Amino acid sequence: MTASKSRTRSATPSGTEAGTGAGTTVGTERTDRVANLLEARSVAVVGASDRPGPARNVVSNLGRAGFAGPVYLINAKRASVAGMPAYPSLAALPVTCDLVVAAVNREATVEVVEEAARLGTRAAVLLAAGFAESGRRGALLETRLAEASHDIALLGPNCLGFANLEDRLAPYSGPLMDPPEAGPVALVSNSGAIACTLTGAAAERGLRFGYVVTTGNQVDLRTANFVRYLADRPSLKVIACYIEGFADGRELLEAFRAAAEAGKRLVVLKAGRTKTGGEAARTHTGALAGSSALQESLFGQVGVMVARDMEEFLAVVELGARLGRVRSGHLGIVTISGGERLLMADATEEAGLTLANLSEETEARLKSVLPAFAAVSNPLDTTGAGIVEGDVRAHAEAVAVLAADPDVGLVVACQDAKNGWAQPQASSQMFLDAVTAAHLASAGAGKPLAVVSPTCGAVDARARRYMVDNGIPFLAGLGPAMSALAKILGPPEVPGPVAGRGADGRRPTPLEGSGDVGRGRLDARQSFARLQAAGAEVWPHMVVQSEPDVVAGARRLGWPVALKLAAATPHRGEVDGVRLNLADERAVKTARQALVLAATAARISDHRLLVQPMAPDGVEIFVGGLRDPQFGPVVLVGPGGSGVEDLGSFVAALAPVSRDRALELVARALSGPGPHGKKRREFDHGAVATTIAAISRLVAEPDVAAVDVNPVVAMGKTIAVVDAKVVLT
Repeated sequence: MTASKSRTRSATPSGTEAGTGAGTTVGTERTDRVANLLEARSVAVVGASDRPGPARNVVSNLGRAGFAGPVYLINAKRASVAGMPAYPSLAALPVTCDLVVAAVNREATVEVVEEAARLGTRAAVLLAAGFAESGRRGALLETRLAEASHDIALLGPNCLGFANLEDRLAPYSGPLMDPPEAGPVALVSNSGAIACTLTGAAAERGLRFGYVVTTGNQVDLRTANFVRYLADRPSLKVIACYIEGFADGRELLEAFRAAAEAGKRLVVLKAGRTKTGGEAARTHTGALAGSSALQESLFGQVGVMVARDMEEFLAVVELGARLGRVRSGHLGIVTISGGERLLMADATEEAGLTLANLSEETEARLKSVLPAFAAVSNPLDTTGAGIVEGDVRAHAEAVAVLAADPDVGLVVACQDAKNGWAQPQASSQMFLDAVTAAHLASAGAGKPLAVVSPTCGAVDARARRYMVDNGIPFLAGLGPAMSALAKILGPPEVPGPVAGRGADGRRPTPLEGSGDVGRGRLDARQSFARLQAAGAEVWPHMVVQSEPDVVAGARRLGWPVALKLAAATPHRGEVDGVRLNLADERAVKTARQALVLAATAARISDHRLLVQPMAPDGVEIFVGGLRDPQFGPVVLVGPGGSGVEDLGSFVAALAPVSRDRALELVARALSGPGPHGKKRREFDHGAVATTIAAISRLVAEPDVAAVDVNPVVAMGKTIAVVDAKVVLT
């Protein structure tokens, strides 16, 4: 790493053209802008200093990583820094550098970026904090950065920079892993501190990162842009992201989809899942935290595994980096403890994993190998036969028999890694013996291996080295371990609930989640009209008010009928605003009087009533949607009627959806237990899909904030849209 005066113009990273300009998508243009940043061949560090701090860390890390290009130091007050010549400004440099690192305060950072853009620099790393996350002044400064990004690719501000260890380029102010060697994992983190924590913990496991990118406030380049770029790196197996918030949900999903199609394993740790966490995210990087359950549902559909905490995140990353493709997810588990066998059995079932069914031949061979008192089953307790005393032969042979069973797709060796026993090295030697035996057995059978320690703690250095050298994933802590295995071995698309339960135990609907939009609620007549305009066939209805009109309407539509308040109320059920199965005029008159009283008690001045013939008995389906701040219009499908409150989860898709996509949503939403699952064969899925597609078109209209259609009643080819609520923005 030397400063050179021989280069009179900036080098162009391979595969890119100079002066690419600002892009608007995560496609080719944005990927080229990422390349301008991550593949820079010359670097200028503005604010270089001998004092401890970010600037000195960046210069040091460039050297430690082995960066071969020229590095120029900018310091307006000194002629040399760290034994290298220093220049008073970027304009004083003999060349235009590919990359500028701004390690100065926020006001100076804006000036540096604007100067670098004028000089033709193609990328900059902005380390300073105090922008949109800190108040009005910072937000104004961040606006100036966004304007400058039309001419220069920006990382940050409020970040630690990045490390591209494949190209030995590390303009990074955080600690590099020791040694700074490239590996098969890339980390994109909204938080610099979290990136340091994760890479440090991963280094203890022997994991190496080819790329570490801290995005900070994402004034220009965002998580989606980096995921798209990293998807094309053939050396990477895993792309791991720590995400606090984003505003480009659709671009992010497309980037994840592209990476999954490129064969990458995708792991996300999402912060801001709760109300408190969301507020904290906004104050940290100015990020917007939306519905985490909605995010998980949509992420799962593009192959993303969402971790709940750091330990699970690291476990999934390790499995993704070290575990090859598994022929089947059927586990063959071996331990030396009856208690651990029981715990593993519980954890396996709770995680939704599947134990292999051992063949009669396997069981007979195990009985011949193990002591007579051993219970042959899966999970298998070898009873510690010999291994406790240092003789691993019987245990090793039992593991080999288990691994060879044709139904076993993955061997899991469960062995406590703690080594604090009074007997010197007793526990650590036993752990090493168990790992070695499991590895030799699984390798001999051509099966992958994962090692699980039920407890967390220090791991014997020899065993750790053995597992790293042989690419064996090691998972500590029973809960995170089995949850991570379930994510790796589970289906690529894992539907999740898109609305949690409220404080009263009832599942809120999109209408409730759309915020304070009461002034935009449409009444029953208006809501049905919007649905019809979008192409949905609604159930026959009339909106009337006087008693004679109510009776006449019921007579015209046909008995029995339903009466409902027609006013623009969020939930008729909560104000006792529904009467069903009214079979004659007397019942209708009585119901009308009760509904008027209910409206008055609820301070609803609109006493008009919705009259409908009773719909046929059938499967009740909820269809709705909302305009999510991160993903835009999203359609939701799930069990309807009381199922919205009491049964399962919704599935989500970006709106609008095609009829074919709607068919997929129906199959997923109604595949679980409950009456909707039992009756799912009794209606025309295609007719329901046509209705869902129409509703999704309404959800996607620009003036719509939320839609609740509950229920859509389906029986045979009859589809009855009997109730609807629409809220405008």
